[in-house]
Amino acid sequence: MLASVSAALIASPLVLQSAPHSGTPFMRDLFWPDILTPYLVFSAAFIGVVPVLLGYYHLGRLGFLVSLAVGLALGWSMPLCALLCFALTERCSGSRWLGAIPYLLCFLLLYLLIAKLHFRAVTSTSLREAQTKLHLMPYRLL
Repeated sequence: MLASVSAALIASPLVLQSAPHSGTPFMRDLFWPDILTPYLVFSAAFIGVVPVLLGYYHLGRLGFLVSLAVGLALGWSMPLCALLCFALTERCSGSRWLGAIPYLLCFLLLYLLIAKLHFRAVTSTSLREAQTKLHLMPYRLL
């Protein structure tokens, strides 16, 4: 929960920067309507930052460095998913707005996958042993 809130706070300035003002929008004339650009930028930044924060939570600096690659890959996967969802939906149905539904499903699927892996890592004994060796957790007394 804390990682999600932190990721949302990190992604919010990017959304404000990408909101279409009177000038040229951040991403112009792509497959989606300009009104959806802030939501797409938020989802890409949010999904990219969550694994990095969770990696730091689980393994400290080592987890931060390892999860940077995962965050980068997931952050790039969201714009790719947006291009595919909006392009295919517009081609099949002729409407750009229907592409928001499969894109939202992609976003939720990736977020739930990250949550599932996080909950699995919380109960992992090997991860707890690694946290103990890295002095991120106090030693257990039997």
